[in-house]
Amino acid sequence: MLRKLLSAAMVAIALSAPAQAATYNVSFDGSFFDVFAQITTDGLNNITAITGNVVGPGAAPISGLEPLGNPNWLYDNQFFGSSPYVSDGGILFSAGAFLYNLYSDVGPTWFLSTFNPDESHYFPGDAGTLAVAQTPLPGALWLFGSALAGLWGFARRRRKSSQQLDAPAFA
Repeated sequence: MLRKLLSAAMVAIALSAPAQAATYNVSFDGSFFDVFAQITTDGLNNITAITGNVVGPGAAPISGLEPLGNPNWLYDNQFFGSSPYVSDGGILFSAGAFLYNLYSDVGPTWFLSTFNPDESHYFPGDAGTLAVAQTPLPGALWLFGSALAGLWGFARRRRKSSQQLDAPAFA
């Protein structure tokens, strides 16, 4: 009985534990550039993936996150679940031939700097607004969890009925 209670408690804890990773739908609306992205973070707010599009001069699909260590930029590639969402270092990502840096200044102000390797186009900071929505946990996960709980209940009932049939009958 104790083993069953512990098993049930472990399943309940596993299902109720907060997710380590989070995914956000992010849109930056600037005067020259717009960014529509989906950003995935790990449990420490480090960005693990970014996809989407940049709209404006040199528009292109986002091809990926720039690895940390580029000496020409100050960035930390972190994203937070509450405002200001990005630090003053910001997120450095590439789209087409350009590098883009989305960052926050003091207060609720966001900027997007752009640079292309041949230095023909550099924009130091397009001010804009940032809209963020966390992507909800897929319904399939909750459905899967309830199916597992149902199977556990069915197996438990089956074991109980087989134990009653195996018990000797005393008259």
